[in-house]
Amino acid sequence: MWAGMLHLVFGNMFIGLLEGYLLTRFFGLLKRKTIGIIILANYFSAWLGGFFLRGAIVQAFPLDINNAWFFFWVMVGLTYLMTLVFEFPFVALTFRHDPEWLKNSIKGSLVVQTISYLLLFGWYWLASGTSLYTQMKIVKLSAMSLPEKVLIYFIGADDGNVYKMNLPGLKKRKIFDLKSTNTNDRLFVRLSEENNNRWDLIARLATGNRRNPELVAIEKGFAAETAIGWRTTFTDPAQEEDTWFNFGKAARLGAARGSQWEFWAGFWPIEGLHGTQTNTGKHVYFSFETPFGAWFIRNVTLLPGDKVLFQMGQDQICIFDPYAKKVALVARGRGPVAVMEDAAQNDVTKDVPCKFTEP
Repeated sequence: MWAGMLHLVFGNMFIGLLEGYLLTRFFGLLKRKTIGIIILANYFSAWLGGFFLRGAIVQAFPLDINNAWFFFWVMVGLTYLMTLVFEFPFVALTFRHDPEWLKNSIKGSLVVQTISYLLLFGWYWLASGTSLYTQMKIVKLSAMSLPEKVLIYFIGADDGNVYKMNLPGLKKRKIFDLKSTNTNDRLFVRLSEENNNRWDLIARLATGNRRNPELVAIEKGFAAETAIGWRTTFTDPAQEEDTWFNFGKAARLGAARGSQWEFWAGFWPIEGLHGTQTNTGKHVYFSFETPFGAWFIRNVTLLPGDKVLFQMGQDQICIFDPYAKKVALVARGRGPVAVMEDAAQNDVTKDVPCKFTEP
């Protein structure tokens, strides 16, 4: 974010100075007019092409963790081509009195844009978070070792209804017609008023007032053992945040309460997911924040077997293995809650109206 703002506000002037100087040095053009025109060209191309059109192109791509790295490099190439196209008329203007203006304009544009683009690429690379792809392994869910007897509840990305999925069987079924439409909506658990040995599943729906959300009871007494968010333990009465503010320390489920791993999610996408193994000092971290796409991490739960369940971006529910450094997409949805399966719960494998298809 800061690298982009510096580029858009100040960086274009320095890039224009460099490109204009190179044109005058290589082609003998008038320095003052050339540099002024090329500075204007850089502001035009950065704000129109980089800020507006690039955003529209990125939104058109069906991005998820399985393909975002491919589209990242596609956008690197497209952005370079857009720079050549948007700035070419300005470069041609500097050659307007040259008999060979077309040939020299093409040559000059290729030379100066390539040099400046390589410098810009390095600038953004240093400021970006790419460790999700450079240091982790993105795998299919079938390549992950999943914990036993864990149920995941979440809001489906397509229809906004509540679904339940079991691990490791990955059978999924709809349990409630919620029709959620806000990406900040999420699920959470609350101690049951009818049975203080069990928990109720509640949907937190965003309203105009962040401190006064709409709460919808999804299933009463649905679990005996669940993971409690750290904010719940520090507020009285317990207050559950929406997805955007549900970062920080990971909740712990079942045997994970005795784990040596501690995980936490940062607020900004570049802060990503951090984990530390307290008995060894081992540290793992990954994030994804680039000029062509960025995903925050929220709703984090440490599962038995030291697997981490979390939401990445607006609609990707993922699992992370800190030992193998593997990340897999579980489902397209938001606001996940994990609980331990018990005898009082309905068998998730029965009456399954929608089959799980591995993302």
